[in-house]
Amino acid sequence: MTDAALIETAADWFARKRSGAMTAEDVQALQAWLTASPAHTDAFEEVAGAWSVAGALRSDPEILRVREQARRARAPGRRAAIAASLAVALLGGWSALGSNGYVPAPTILTGGEQTFRTGLGQTATVRLRDGSVVTLDTNTVLRARETDHRRMLRLAKGQAYFKVARDKSRPFTVAAGDKIVTATGTAFSVRLERKAVEVTLVEGHVRVEAAAPAPLAKAPRVTEATEMKAGSKLVASAGSQWTLNKVDTGKATSWLDGQLIFEDRPLAEAAAELNRYSAKKIVILDPQIGGARIVSVVKAGDVEGFVRSVTLSGFARVVSDNARAVELAAPENNSPAAGA
Repeated sequence: MTDAALIETAADWFARKRSGAMTAEDVQALQAWLTASPAHTDAFEEVAGAWSVAGALRSDPEILRVREQARRARAPGRRAAIAASLAVALLGGWSALGSNGYVPAPTILTGGEQTFRTGLGQTATVRLRDGSVVTLDTNTVLRARETDHRRMLRLAKGQAYFKVARDKSRPFTVAAGDKIVTATGTAFSVRLERKAVEVTLVEGHVRVEAAAPAPLAKAPRVTEATEMKAGSKLVASAGSQWTLNKVDTGKATSWLDGQLIFEDRPLAEAAAELNRYSAKKIVILDPQIGGARIVSVVKAGDVEGFVRSVTLSGFARVVSDNARAVELAAPENNSPAAGA
């Protein structure tokens, strides 16, 4: 085995050990590999020493670029090569499929947990180790962990859409707040708000449970549950009854295509949704116009386009507009039109 191949193998073993997902057979195989040659042990220790270098990369959003440069480099320094090999090994279980100007590099945590993030106005799609595809909406944090028996994710904030790879032997669970969505092969979105969890089911069936909080790796205690069918949306507010209704899933998941569709929605709700995608905020000064029902299709984050639509339709007028916010008040004639 060449020196480079030896380092790459050692880096792969080190990454697998840190993942926490090694089986008993894997542990025995690693021990056998280490004892087979002193060179193996030296390579493994050298990789461990280089972890401080790779550690600076593992939480860097530019890690994909660094990884690709490392792959293309003709003669990198030995220690940099080790760090690059280790980064490749750690990230080898997932791939980026596309994004809106940003691909969230996962942070590799103890126990094999990965964290994916998007910033304000950013979306990204990643493929998990099991083949499932997840699309993260704006300002979203998602943590993932996989074992031999379960595929576990936790939505810490924001919204994500899950296209689940079928595997009946390993349920796919998404925890959001105290709610847990369980599926084996389906497509659905989960949104976490301060006061509610929303689940929109596009394909298949899922079970949604309310449970006492528990670590990602432990089974929670279920307190309430419901079954969902495709074409439905569940809104589960804290301390109140759950509501389950039919929904147009295309409109409900239009954000996947970079669009927001508002059909008979209050102006205040639409403005709040636009604000999720933009640093420039829409501020409604007069509460009486916030309840006006509007119909509008707008690009996610297009504050100017939305404001232009509602003002031209007579719903509101602009009283102030700067880089941070645009303020809306009731039109002077106070007689909004029927649609935007």
